[in-house]
Amino acid sequence: MKTKKKNALKVAILSITITTIIILLCTSLFSNIFSLVIEREYFIPKESSIFTFQETIHNDGSSDVWRYGEDCNNYYYNLSTFHNDVLFFPKKKTKSCPGFNPKNITTWCGVKIPETIFNTAPYLKSNK
Repeated sequence: MKTKKKNALKVAILSITITTIIILLCTSLFSNIFSLVIEREYFIPKESSIFTFQETIHNDGSSDVWRYGEDCNNYYYNLSTFHNDVLFFPKKKTKSCPGFNPKNITTWCGVKIPETIFNTAPYLKSNK
């Protein structure tokens, strides 16, 4: 009887371990946690989740901040403001947006690009 309980416990622990490893490797969780710990300026958009957010274009500057990102529902553009302002575009609207390019906010239909203290022009030109 004790052997069956020990085997069941081993199977449960192994299952939990394998599930945890799969979650860490197959989602953005591990890379997001790493970036949040290592880089002070790194953040996850409030409209997204640490589990689903994925950086698609890295910042060209000295910090490890993302420029463009996405999750299951939206595309994101980091405005690089002190308040971590982000533009986002719903993925469900991409089919009704001619010429849409997720890596160029000037193609995001109906998204107004605000003036910021940082110059976004180099990023707009380099991703056309």
